[in-house]
Amino acid sequence: MKNPLFRLFMVTFLLALAIGILVSAIGWLSGWDTFTQFSNGLFITGGLIVVIGLFSTLGGYDKRSDSFLSYAQSAGDMNLEERSRRMVTDMMQEYRAIVFLTLIGGFLIAMAIFVGSFLG
Repeated sequence: MKNPLFRLFMVTFLLALAIGILVSAIGWLSGWDTFTQFSNGLFITGGLIVVIGLFSTLGGYDKRSDSFLSYAQSAGDMNLEERSRRMVTDMMQEYRAIVFLTLIGGFLIAMAIFVGSFLG
């Protein structure tokens, strides 16, 4: 498992599977009795996870585009190169989060499609 892309897909798939099992257990305890209800629950959960990733990235953009925050960073000990490195590191972290959460949401939506189409 040295390939980082394969590892990313495996980790996100396993997390999506765990979330899917949790949503299904909550649905079962709530009295869901049709595959359509389980499919809808998985689909809504996957969509919410994708939206959370999108909001995370948009929130980071607001932080980067705030002129007052940029001005406040200039008061510290960091020079322009260090501040630029910090900004790039923050951006990469935000984009990693959206990719990670979008993959989890995509796997959950795929599970919803599978449950709704083939089992329902």
